Amino acid sequence: MKKLILVLLVFISMYEVDAQVLGLSAEKLVAINPTTVNLRNVEFEPVFGYLWSNKTFNSNGKLVPLSSESDSTVVLQALGFRFTYGFAKNFEAGGVITTDLNTFSLGIKYTMFQHEKFIGAAFLGATLANESDIIFRNSGFFGKTASIAAGFSFANKLSERFSVDYDIQYQNIFDAGKSYSDDLFVSADVGYMFKGPHLLIAGLTYRYNHFKIDRADAYLLTLNTGIAIMTGKMFILVFNFPFDLVGKNVDRFSGFTFALTITLD
Repeated sequence: MKKLILVLLVFISMYEVDAQVLGLSAEKLVAINPTTVNLRNVEFEPVFGYLWSNKTFNSNGKLVPLSSESDSTVVLQALGFRFTYGFAKNFEAGGVITTDLNTFSLGIKYTMFQHEKFIGAAFLGATLANESDIIFRNSGFFGKTASIAAGFSFANKLSERFSVDYDIQYQNIFDAGKSYSDDLFVSADVGYMFKGPHLLIAGLTYRYNHFKIDRADAYLLTLNTGIAIMTGKMFILVFNFPFDLVGKNVDRFSGFTFALTITLD
């Protein structure tokens, strides 16, 4: 009988499988977009994510089975909601909460500058987890923890149809005043506009985890592919299909996320 291990993923945001600042608006799949929600507008977003793995990258970066049972599978799944509000010009604040009420995140973003084809922003966020069996996909750390993360995001308009968003983030995970991990995240998404406002999107996400406990450091490079469908002025459907390419001391996952973004003004 196939062995199936179900664990709760802290949260898979609509566009961000890997980045740890949650609750903020985005335009593509993984990279945080530097623009903000319009003044006094609200974005509400239900999101569902499902990832699975039956192999892991070992300490040499070689892909090997998770266990001696070749049909063993780890499944990460979550359902949550994002709320983001434009509380001032070029400022937004938001939060994410999972349906079991055990994980909660807050984030703020400020657009620092905006030129015709180049935009930049800074952002800050924190995540609290209250379940001892929660797995942080990005940190790889199990347990009741909190994290603080900060970073910068940028966007370039390459042409009328092509654009790129990219960000860099630093994260620290701690518990009871003790730091467990320093993490670095770098993401980039390229979007191609077709048939009006719809976007075909592809991107890469890299993460590096430096553990301060008795555990070897880890890294992971993930390919993200998907589509954003503008169904109307107030609604956007986003599908993302992440696939881990290379890594070290980390499981290899693939899967999908789905979200519906609803804008209220």
